[in-house]
Amino acid sequence: MKKILILSVFLFLGLTFKAFSQTVYTSPKGEKYHTADCRLSGEASPVKLADAKKAGKGACDICKPNELGKAKLNQCSSKTADGTRCKRMTANKNKKCFQHQPK
Repeated sequence: MKKILILSVFLFLGLTFKAFSQTVYTSPKGEKYHTADCRLSGEASPVKLADAKKAGKGACDICKPNELGKAKLNQCSSKTADGTRCKRMTANKNKKCFQHQPK
């Protein structure tokens, strides 16, 4: 019983740490933070979610980065023009980022 309690505490702490260390993308002049595959992120750079909130930035209404922390993210399964695998992460069921969605 004691082992289960200790394991539960470590699991809870690990999930809490993961939530605070979520990476989002924002630009210095922008007012919102985005996910990696958001079409509005542009040339945004990666920052920790906690840092973006401290800077007074809000969540993007298009990509909803706060909800993606709860969703399972997958790396895009498509290939780039140079033949390497796309590095964007996505929660889409077809495992393709916004740029590689079928038209």
